[in-house]
Amino acid sequence: MKAVVTGGAGFIGSHLSEQLVNEGHKVTIIDNFTTGRRENLDHLKEDLEIVEAELSNDGKWKHLISDADIVFHMASLADIVPSIEYPRNYFQSNVSSTLNVLEAARENKTKVIYAASSSCYGIPDDYPTSELADIRTEYPYALTKRLGEEMVMHWGKVYNFSVISTRFFNVYGTRSRTSGTYGAVFGVFLAQKLAKSPL
Repeated sequence: MKAVVTGGAGFIGSHLSEQLVNEGHKVTIIDNFTTGRRENLDHLKEDLEIVEAELSNDGKWKHLISDADIVFHMASLADIVPSIEYPRNYFQSNVSSTLNVLEAARENKTKVIYAASSSCYGIPDDYPTSELADIRTEYPYALTKRLGEEMVMHWGKVYNFSVISTRFFNVYGTRSRTSGTYGAVFGVFLAQKLAKSPL
């Protein structure tokens, strides 16, 4: 199978790419390396193609998606506070890019799996939070990821190609950010535990 992973140099994308390679699939990564790290792919360089491109702009990258069997659309800007400060950047990265990926995919009906976000629930009433909880997009990041999810499902329905949207909650593991102001919470907890510091 020919698979494209957008945002494949990121934490989740690099693990997904590694799994696809291990299963014998032909993998192409498209990443602009804004938040993704090349070192996440160092152990895979010989086994996949890496294309540096900005998905919010039309470009030669589009044929990679239209020629693939499946695209895993993991690329996005994350984090709530920066999205409040720079909403235009988040719209461009999370909505315009998703539109471009979908348009490339519908050309040959490439299957799309989209990484949505649990941030669409805002501050929910119940914990653990059900996937059926009310949608309350309280910040630009949450809104842009929700718009992407709506677009993916709509394009699949209108243009009759296979799409799946998954809502990630707190994802953790090796290569996740464990430092910085907006490090993922489980990564921060792990770093504190390893340092024998209080959580």
